[in-house]
Amino acid sequence: MTSDITTNFYILSFSYKSMPLEERENFVRSKYKEILEEYLQKGLIKGYITTETCLRVEMYLEITEKLDIEELRSRFNAKSTLECRGKEAIKYLFEVICGLDSVIKGEDQVLAQIKKSYLAHLENKKTSSFLNIIFNSAIEVGKKFRAESKITEKNLSLDSISVKFIKNKFGELDGKRIFVIGVGDLSQSILAILHKYDNCNLIMTNRSNRKSIELKKVFNNVETAEFKEKYDVVEKSDIVISATSAPHLILEKDKMGKILSDGKKRFFLDLAVPRDIETSIGEASNTMLYHLDDIWEEYNKNVKKRDEVVDEFYYIIDKQYKETIEKLLKREKYLKK
Repeated sequence: MTSDITTNFYILSFSYKSMPLEERENFVRSKYKEILEEYLQKGLIKGYITTETCLRVEMYLEITEKLDIEELRSRFNAKSTLECRGKEAIKYLFEVICGLDSVIKGEDQVLAQIKKSYLAHLENKKTSSFLNIIFNSAIEVGKKFRAESKITEKNLSLDSISVKFIKNKFGELDGKRIFVIGVGDLSQSILAILHKYDNCNLIMTNRSNRKSIELKKVFNNVETAEFKEKYDVVEKSDIVISATSAPHLILEKDKMGKILSDGKKRFFLDLAVPRDIETSIGEASNTMLYHLDDIWEEYNKNVKKRDEVVDEFYYIIDKQYKETIEKLLKREKYLKK
C-alpha cells in the first residue's frame, strides 16, 4: 500500500487549455472508455469516472500499485495531456467543479455535468468507495461555492453567453426563426433563455422525437420537427444552433442543396464537440458560422469581476479540501488496522 492513500487518486485531462478543438474531437471519437474498462477488469484500477463536455474530457481514477501510468497514458495516443495525482488532483477536481478552470469562471454547467457523470458511473458500478468520498465532497463544495459567492449572478453561463454572441453578431432576434438541433442540457438552457423572447419563432429537433415532444411541454411556444426534416427547417430559418452529442456531422454542405445560394442571411452556431456543422458551410455568401472557440470575447468583457469573487471566496475550497484529506487519511488508518 502507498504511504499516503491520496496518491491512489489520479486524473488525466484533455481540455480546451491544452488540446485544440480538433484534437478534442478526435479524442472523443477514440475508444478511450474501452481502455479504461479493460484496466478495470484486469484490476489495474479500482474504479473510474469519466466526464465528457464541450470543453474537456477527463478521467478520474483510483489506481493500484500494479498500474503502469506511462503505459496507460501512451494507450490514449494524445499529445496534449494534463495529469495530476494525490492531493494535487483532489484540489484540481474541486477547482474544476467550482468552475474555476472553466472559460466562464463559476459557471453552473460543469457542476451539473460532473454530478451527472458521477451518478451514472456509480449506478453502473464503475466507481469505488474511495472515489465516492472524493466526488461527494467535490459536489458538496461545488454547491457551497456558488451559493455563498453568488458568482453566477452576473449571468455569464455558456448558454447566456451564446445568446449574447448571436445578438452581437446577427442583430436583434425579433421576428427571427431560430432552429435548435439537439435537446441536451446546453440546448435546453439556451431554449429557456430564448423562450423569454416573445417575438422570435423557435423550433427544435432531436434524433429522438420523443424527447422533443417532452420538451414542448416545458416550452409551449416552441415547435418541433422530425429530425429527417432538418434541412427543410434550415431553409426557413434565420439562426441555427446545434449542440448534439453525435460523433458525426449533422449538417453537411452537399446536402444543403440550393439553401446556401438563395441569398438569405443565415447564422449558424455550432456548440458541439465533435462539431456538428461542416465548416465549409460558413464559406457561403450571406452565411455566418461560428464555433465554441469564437464566443469567448463576450466573457472577457466581464472576467475581472469574477476573478475578484474567486479570490474572495476561495477559502470555501480550501476548507473542503482539508476536510476531505482528513477523511481519506482516517480511512487509511482504519484500513491498516
